[in-house]
Amino acid sequence: MAQTATRAAHGSFWLVVLAACSGAFAVAYNTTAVMTVLPAMKTNLDLGTDTLEWVINLYMLTCAVSLVAIGHAADSFGMVRVFVIGLMAFALGSIAIALADDAALVLGGRVLQGLGVAGVLSTSVAMINIATPEDRRSAALGLWAAAVAIGFALGPSIGGALADWISWRAIFVFDLAILGAAGLLCLLVVRARLVPHALDAGTRIDTIGIAALTLALGTFLYGLTSGQLTGWTSPQTLPLLAVAVLAGAAFVVRERWANAPLVDLGFFAHADYVAATLGMIVNGSAQIGVLYFFNLFLQAPEGFGFSPAQAGLALLPFTMAMLAVSLTAPRLLPPKLLGWALTSGMLALAAGFWLMHDIGRQTPYGEIWWRLAIVGVGVGLAWSLLPRVGLRGLPDANAGQGSGVITTCNFIGLATGTAAGGVLASYIKHSYVDPVIERLPSQVADLDSLKITMVHGPESAIARVMGNLPPDDATVLKEAMRTGFGSAFSGVMVMMAVVGLFGAGLCFALIRRPTAG
Repeated sequence: MAQTATRAAHGSFWLVVLAACSGAFAVAYNTTAVMTVLPAMKTNLDLGTDTLEWVINLYMLTCAVSLVAIGHAADSFGMVRVFVIGLMAFALGSIAIALADDAALVLGGRVLQGLGVAGVLSTSVAMINIATPEDRRSAALGLWAAAVAIGFALGPSIGGALADWISWRAIFVFDLAILGAAGLLCLLVVRARLVPHALDAGTRIDTIGIAALTLALGTFLYGLTSGQLTGWTSPQTLPLLAVAVLAGAAFVVRERWANAPLVDLGFFAHADYVAATLGMIVNGSAQIGVLYFFNLFLQAPEGFGFSPAQAGLALLPFTMAMLAVSLTAPRLLPPKLLGWALTSGMLALAAGFWLMHDIGRQTPYGEIWWRLAIVGVGVGLAWSLLPRVGLRGLPDANAGQGSGVITTCNFIGLATGTAAGGVLASYIKHSYVDPVIERLPSQVADLDSLKITMVHGPESAIARVMGNLPPDDATVLKEAMRTGFGSAFSGVMVMMAVVGLFGAGLCFALIRRPTAG
């Protein structure tokens, strides 16, 4: 540690900061850039709607269940080592997706990327904390936060431009360049011995807790997908949801009695911490409402029919508002106003999504951008202030684990928002498409299978169905699908508005005004 301090005094700590910021920017950029190119991936790889949702969910789920555990592992195996492993896992995932010619390789690559982002995000802040002198730490952490926010904000625009000018695969190649630079910087960090190899060789990893959480979240999300296809009381769906409940209960019991729990349930004795974790789930759902569902509407033929680059530019009011607020709010707002600011931010989410629910394909963009900005303000406030509120009641010794759980909740929100929004959207689409299919000529076999294909199937399967129908029937069915798509978008926006109202009530009821400072 003495050698670390000596080198830090000479400014070498900026190597650590630059390496951490490069890795964080790469994973943040990719997280949102992928959203912009999902429609292109769907068309190019002929993916169904449910598979497309799992391209998001596997990434978020893997990151959510591994983030805290990998942070613990870094204490034993070395933060730089785990950081580099995270970079390598993300790079391997990017290579797999860039070379993919089917859904299996894409989904496998997303799992690797989820592990990679967990490795990078769980160690990068800790690396900066350890290597940076105390009087420079605030500035260094501010740069890290800016790198994440800028990557998140610019991801849709960069991804859309690369998709239009080259290919959707180019965004994953661009990853490799940034990840490679971060890796080379880490090599310099290791040679200069700026970060200790290990802080606590006795750290234990709660593998049973990880397994229970993975099983609970995985079966719950898959159960939501299954329920859309086979029915909520089917022999396939009910066991999945039952396993999710049992695994969730097992996780709570395990964490209650484990010597080194993945999640210290004692944190939830603090009302502020409960508000922060649940608020982050709301915030994740809100992000997916824009980055996934609104983005699909922008690029769908039934919506605006934008190209990926146009969609990325159209999302700029959201991402820029989020960036500006997340970078300035923590500096401007005193602790006594955080509860009011977060309640207002959640109300902004509710208002923004409600204003977006009546957007149609004929709506001028001049009537849309400011609604996106309102949502961006809400997300920016939640993203930047909820961790601060949640951690202020915890001892400093628990800040790392507490912060990891709060970040994990954001990924859980991203995954559950995708799944829940998909369930509602498919239900609304079926309400328009199914009656039309039921009126088709009697010679059309297996109507139930046809209904599933038209709502959940890939574009090639839908095109085959349309090609086999009489022209008049195909026209009626196409119109039903177009109308159902617009109504589904509207329904998801209303759902997100309700989620925002829930978040506002949560923040108003639970966040306490500090008695001092």
